[in-house]
Amino acid sequence: MKLNTLLSKTLGSLMFIFILVSCQDDFQEVGNGLVNASNFTSESSELDVVAYNRPFFIGTGVQTNGLSAGALGFYQDTLYGNTTASYLTQVGLSGYNPSFGADPVIDTVIVDITYFSSSSITAENVTEYTLDSVYGDNPIKLTAYRSGYFLSETAPPDFTENAVYYSNDLQQFSGIESEMLFEVADFVPSDEAVTNVGASATGVVDTTLVSPRLRLKQTDEDTKTFWKQAIFDQEGSDVLFNANSFRNYFRGIYLKAEAIDGSGTYFLFDRANSGITIKYTSGETDNRQQSSIRLTFDGTSVIGYQNDFKAEIEAEVGTINTTEGDDNLLLKGGQGSMAVIELFAGPDSDGDGISDILETERAKERLVREANLEFFVNDDFVQATAGAAVQLAPRIYIYNLETNQPLADFNADAAISGQGVVTAVGTSHLGPLRELDNGDRSYKIRITEHVKGLLNPDNENPATKLGIVVSQNLIFTGTGMIENTTNEDRPNRLPFTSIISQQGTVLYGTGANVPEAQKIKLRIFSAEVSNQ
Repeated sequence: MKLNTLLSKTLGSLMFIFILVSCQDDFQEVGNGLVNASNFTSESSELDVVAYNRPFFIGTGVQTNGLSAGALGFYQDTLYGNTTASYLTQVGLSGYNPSFGADPVIDTVIVDITYFSSSSITAENVTEYTLDSVYGDNPIKLTAYRSGYFLSETAPPDFTENAVYYSNDLQQFSGIESEMLFEVADFVPSDEAVTNVGASATGVVDTTLVSPRLRLKQTDEDTKTFWKQAIFDQEGSDVLFNANSFRNYFRGIYLKAEAIDGSGTYFLFDRANSGITIKYTSGETDNRQQSSIRLTFDGTSVIGYQNDFKAEIEAEVGTINTTEGDDNLLLKGGQGSMAVIELFAGPDSDGDGISDILETERAKERLVREANLEFFVNDDFVQATAGAAVQLAPRIYIYNLETNQPLADFNADAAISGQGVVTAVGTSHLGPLRELDNGDRSYKIRITEHVKGLLNPDNENPATKLGIVVSQNLIFTGTGMIENTTNEDRPNRLPFTSIISQQGTVLYGTGANVPEAQKIKLRIFSAEVSNQ
């Protein structure tokens, strides 16, 4: 087991997003002082940047505990290669120190693994569901085991900090495949609603529909015997007394996914609404009643990734050029790869921590109207490596590597609730994948507010190093640790929105072999002082 400590007590929580109050003036004045606006003329400039890869798929794990979503399945990627995701979780009980009544007999064991989905009502007043975060439509083999491995919530030596688990840990854990709980030989997520059948207090059958999920009903004697011994025979003992004692006794459930004939499906699931319900009947002979107890997927959980990437992909990141940058930037979710972008890179002659080029840019009297980075897809590399059509990541995300937080432009482009929670993100800051008139494809990222901050002479610690990743969901900006990094390393944390994604893209970088028209540049559009 590999444990590390977090920078803060709260693990995987969403960052606080501060609402920026905009001024009536759209522009921030940058330079030596105030000038007469009538003397300004429109100008634009292109500045070199340095962009290079930071891969994780060759021996470096990324943090996968602390997530509200679980991941399972086989992601078949014709560009990068294949990834298998399995899942280990602690479980809790719906009620501790339970009393099961006289002569309890298990009737049914129901397994629920709930997919993310949205619903709509048809003209015929029928609820239809659309699955979210499901990739592929081929079956996988899914097997569940009782785990004998203890997932600690805190880290040694003093056990005061939260434990960190990484995407490559499951392969090293022993005892996670103990007793088998169930097996689905050919599992594919379905968008069909699931029927719940219950009974009211008066005995009237009550039927309701719930959102799509894996629903597995087990009535075989082996299953009943296992849960009788594991739970019901422990009534009154310390192991059912509270959450801590139960998790030490019943250490977790391991969900193992396997491809079938080299293909499968990858999906995210809602762990808060997933679990195992045991329905039983108990009571005196003339007063038997049905009850239930539920094992919930809560506590510590870990997603395990096993990558089988192509040799061409591994070769592409075999040597990293941090001086002039790499020719291609490989962005891949999961235990994949990110890119680092250095703005205003170059010598610092006076050693004040501000590069010469940044000092030169700061000296200009101007109003910055827009600053952007445009990332062009290397379609030649994509087609040569994939050998077939491939769906590239539709969105990418940029963040500050000094703070591991979004840029100021993110806040300006986000819809934020009254409670300070980001509910949606627009396309002004983080432009989606688009096709240009000449056939090129690109992502345009506007970083105007961030660049204004860098050009501010009062900013003594400008954050010129940024991270670029693919994004599963832009509203989740929390970050997880990168294995074997320290607080001084850049990067040292990776956004969870990338960790739970499996999509990828390949972008032109800033290396010597990149065509000038596709090379990443920092473009600044401004109004500059006229000499007239």
